Amino acid sequence: MSELAQAALISGGIFFVVTARGYGRRTFDRRTLVLPLVMVAIFGWTYLKNAPIDSVNDWAVYGVAVAIGLLFGGMATLVTRIETDERTGTTMTVTGPAFVAVWLLAVLIRLAFVWAVTDNPSARMHFGEFMIGHHLEMATIAPFFLLWALTMVLSRMVALKVRERVMIAQRRESNTVCADRPTNPVMS
Repeated sequence: MSELAQAALISGGIFFVVTARGYGRRTFDRRTLVLPLVMVAIFGWTYLKNAPIDSVNDWAVYGVAVAIGLLFGGMATLVTRIETDERTGTTMTVTGPAFVAVWLLAVLIRLAFVWAVTDNPSARMHFGEFMIGHHLEMATIAPFFLLWALTMVLSRMVALKVRERVMIAQRRESNTVCADRPTNPVMS
């Protein structure tokens, strides 16, 4: 399988799972959190256990991947609304086309990069010079993209969980304040 085909398969799989499970109005509960965590654990263990970590430059590359993942995770979080279903009291996430666009942009950037370094001789040469000049192994590329995706998934889930907790605390505070007010104040 070509590198581009492999990248498309992995990126497409993550894109499909995330958008299929997150698009529209969805229950935000433990099951919603478990699938991304399991996915992160499986992909992380499978692809990161042999990642090069011998030099400061390796760690710098992975740091950039995490930063990009946080940026995209933040964008995915910003386009996700958290609300309470008035009928059931269940916490819900609501997403639309902007959510899909954020994930699609991440996938397309990865595929464009893989295409450039595999099928464009000039880009391949410049990338090779960069890798050699910074003493990086080619084996850092896959972990870079995986860390990006995993950070994107995890940061969004953590941010949504925090937003849910804040929403619940505000609702409780609002109910407490309302309960403390007299229902029929005496006017003087």
